[in-house]
Amino acid sequence: MLMNYSIEIVGFYVGLNLIINLVLAYRVSGSRVKTKIMTGTGDDEGLYNTSRAHITNVEYTPIGLIGLVMLHLLSSSIYVIHLAGALLTIGRILHAIGVSRTGQSSPPRLFGTLLTWISQLVAGLGCLYYALT
Repeated sequence: MLMNYSIEIVGFYVGLNLIINLVLAYRVSGSRVKTKIMTGTGDDEGLYNTSRAHITNVEYTPIGLIGLVMLHLLSSSIYVIHLAGALLTIGRILHAIGVSRTGQSSPPRLFGTLLTWISQLVAGLGCLYYALT
């Protein structure tokens, strides 16, 4: 049955999002070394934007991944897991691109936020559905 592969699917999205987070953290560290600002962001806009990309990723990604794990535990359809996982991953990448480039609103930031929220909605509704049926 297809459901037997759901833990591998969850593992795939967890792995991708761990790597995304590591790349974002590495970019912050590189910016800190370059600017010699080890705490906070000072007046450096680039460091601020890079830090915000990492911080918001850390804020949103764990809850999204918890949703994927719960969908697996509830024996959800693999298609629901893929939908929530793909939306989360693409959303976090787009958001990081948008925030890293500018502190202002931008299409990647907007679409990244929207996809992240839709991912959480899919996971939340999926959890409720599979928990109650």
